Amino acid sequence: MKALIKACTIAFALIIGISVSAQVKLPDINIYEVVDKSPRLKGSGNDLGEYIRKQIDYNDSYKLKGVEGDVWVSFVVSSHGEVKQVEVEKGVDSQLDKEVVEAILATKKWKPGELNKQKVNTQMQLAVRFTLTNYERQIALQIKALDEAGKRPLFVLNNEMIDGIMMIEDYNVESVRILKGDKAIRLYGERAENGVVVITSKNGTPPLY
Repeated sequence: MKALIKACTIAFALIIGISVSAQVKLPDINIYEVVDKSPRLKGSGNDLGEYIRKQIDYNDSYKLKGVEGDVWVSFVVSSHGEVKQVEVEKGVDSQLDKEVVEAILATKKWKPGELNKQKVNTQMQLAVRFTLTNYERQIALQIKALDEAGKRPLFVLNNEMIDGIMMIEDYNVESVRILKGDKAIRLYGERAENGVVVITSKNGTPPLY
């Protein structure tokens, strides 16, 4: 998954005021948007967005709801290499947005930006990309269509009926499929009249209840 990062001004069409309390705010006059050397996070390689994404549990509870897209965040790397003022500029899901903010705040060992060979506070902007596969997107769209029609589907996990979408770790899921009509009712009874979302977990990795 690709990410975009710039140490310059970017105009966003949407601004969502999500931030984390207790962050120390630096005076704007001491923050630079254009620098000679951009800050770097040690160990993140050349793709900071991908590095941050890997710190986040983008699990099937998000995927079944069709949550995907770029979470755009802005933050400041101080002249001492500390992360401050992390804010979501454009999000895709409130919980996932929050996880991105927390992942960035948890980063350590930044090499500060430099201007005229001096370490300075640098404004950063980053897109962290979350992408569904075509199969995951198709399943999510089918579930959404049932919900919008007021037809809440029955969820079945490993042949057991459950109430709604629960938190399922990504590594646990073997497959997800949708059943409708007479076949669904024949297998699962009248509760399946609005369709069935059948989830099968991998052997040896029981799902979380």
